[in-house]
Formats: sequence, structure tokens, C-alpha cells
Amino acid sequence: MSLPRHRQADVVLRDGSTVHVRPVTATDAPDLRAFFEHLSPKSIALRFFCGFPDLDRAVRWATEVEDQHRYGLIATSSTDGRMVAHAGWERDPDHPDRAEVAFAIADAMQHNGLGTILLGQLTQAADQAGVAVLNAEVLPQNHRMLHVFRDSGFSLTTHTIPGVVLVELSTSRSPATLELRTPQAALEQAPF
Repeated sequence: MSLPRHRQADVVLRDGSTVHVRPVTATDAPDLRAFFEHLSPKSIALRFFCGFPDLDRAVRWATEVEDQHRYGLIATSSTDGRMVAHAGWERDPDHPDRAEVAFAIADAMQHNGLGTILLGQLTQAADQAGVAVLNAEVLPQNHRMLHVFRDSGFSLTTHTIPGVVLVELSTSRSPATLELRTPQAALEQAPF
């Protein structure tokens, strides 16, 4: 299977490290399972909402992809090729203009901008596939993920139900948001 070149990139993170981001394939299953197994108990609970997830099912979900129905990305370390993140979405069969999104990032790689990079790539792929809204269920204590969504530049709504924050994120940026994110606008708003 040939990977789409436009979805592959070497990315420099905030700490100066580099990762390679690319679409996930079925052959990534063993490495993805090892990645999930090495997440901290806290990261496992934040991603799967439980302490002992069915990893076989999670790996199948993550690696059995088809760009129009389910799509996923992985990030690998440029130093040793080890998998350090996975993010993916799956289209809602009852509402094909919506998809559920999920992320997992290695504990040592958190706080470096990788979630933001993956979200940007996922929203672009979703938009190109005709998905207008990405949905996520986020535990209220997962402040990092909530910040990634809020700071993404995409139109966002949230609803809180007991124990869960429901996030709805538009996959296209509004003209007003794009205007605020341009380099010139950023310079004009700089406090110096």
C-alpha cells in the first residue's frame, strides 16, 4: 500500500525533538500494541476511560483503516523509530458528516505540541473526506486534551454531562479564525 505523500512529514516539536508523522497501516499493529502497553496507567485511563482496556480491539480499530470510513495517523521518534503517538477518527454510520476522534501520546512526548499537530492533520483528512465535525468524549480531568481542542483554531463547542466533556470541532476553519491566525495578524496583535 502506498502512503499518501501529503500526509507524511517530519515535524520538530517544542522540545526540539523530531517525529515522523504518517498514516497508520495494518502492518503497524504489533508496534501500536507495544505503544499502548507502555502508556502510563493515567494515560491509559484518559484514552480508554478504564484501567484495563481491550487492547486487541483498540489495535484493530486503529489499524483497520479506510480513508473514507476510518483514518489514523502515527508518529514515530526520529531517533529510534519507536511509535510515540496515535490519533484517528471513525465516521458515524448514522451521521456521515461526523466522526469520532481519539488520541494517545506517549507520556514522555506530552506537552510538546504533538497533539496539536495530529489534530491539524486529522481535521484536514476528515474535511477532505466530507466529515464536517469531529466529536470527542474527554474526561474532565484531561486538561491537556481539552486545551489542544480549545487552542486548535477550529470552531468548537463543548457540552458537559456527568463525568464527560463532549467536544464538537468543525473540520474547516472559519474565515475570521483564519484571519486571526495569519502571520501579519499575529504581528499586529503582539504586545510589543
